[in-house]
Amino acid sequence: MQSRLEADPLVSICIPVYNAEATIERTLRSVTGQTWENLEIIIVDNLSSDGTLTRVRAFHDPRIRIVENPVHFTCAEFNWNTCFEHARGEFIALFHADDMYAPDMIARQVAVFSQFPDVNGVFTNGDMIDEQDSLIGSFRLPPGIAGNTPYTYRDILPVVLEYDNFLLCPSAMVRSGIYKTLAPFRYEQFGSASDLDMWLRVAKTGRIVIIDKNLLKYRMSTTQWSHSLKTTTQARDFFRVMDFHIAENRTCDLLSADTLAKYELRRLEDQVFISLNYARNGNFSGLWAHTRSMPWGRYLRIIITKPCISIPFLAGGFIKLAGNIFRKQ
Repeated sequence: MQSRLEADPLVSICIPVYNAEATIERTLRSVTGQTWENLEIIIVDNLSSDGTLTRVRAFHDPRIRIVENPVHFTCAEFNWNTCFEHARGEFIALFHADDMYAPDMIARQVAVFSQFPDVNGVFTNGDMIDEQDSLIGSFRLPPGIAGNTPYTYRDILPVVLEYDNFLLCPSAMVRSGIYKTLAPFRYEQFGSASDLDMWLRVAKTGRIVIIDKNLLKYRMSTTQWSHSLKTTTQARDFFRVMDFHIAENRTCDLLSADTLAKYELRRLEDQVFISLNYARNGNFSGLWAHTRSMPWGRYLRIIITKPCISIPFLAGGFIKLAGNIFRKQ
């Protein structure tokens, strides 16, 4: 007779790591302490030069398996792709080496898969923490998306276009066969937003669910975030992903004119922030070139023809812009 542990599906928790000695112990404590016991915990090390692996080995948990890359990958997404080669579970989750997970997170996600056999991906909500584990904010689902409800690609894509990405990468659990069919993450094409592209492709294969409970503590470096906000002069990779999926659906009725207008206003907001950073850093030649390249005609058409959409959006954008200008240096 099978034990309960043997009867429960195996879940592969893959944790790509690189120089994570400051946080990996807290992450692993939250993973090894899960109420779902049938786990394999795969640490894929990208040739760390600190004490990361020493801290991992100190756990002496037989479920932990260490994979050391033969070469150092220059981006995290390549290390993510390596995880698929070593995962043996029915479900795969890619956890971050600096985040923390509620004890019942995995059990809740597996329960959703059992409840909805056509669901191929399960996400959760989460809180944001800083370097000292202090709470600094929480994620919220956008309008039109309810927790614990299965959604299709057709449901998800318009909401992401209007409200940005709400699918938290380190909360994702996906059926192993789906992940391995869709792999790799397309970093060369979509950069840091290749995870969003993956989630949208998962949603094409079957429905996805977001558990509307904060089961993840997502660590943000407030110093790095603030510096990036004030210095970046590149459009977000988010727009590369969304432009690709818009082009794929151009011939169908999936995306309304209002949805596309809201998306373009979101792009305008991003480009205005880039202009601000050029000015902040005294790069006026870059500012001139950037503003000249912006599709002003497209933006003006949206502002004039869709005032009910553009006026509230622009008002909110100006408030965010003012906050960015007067943000403490």
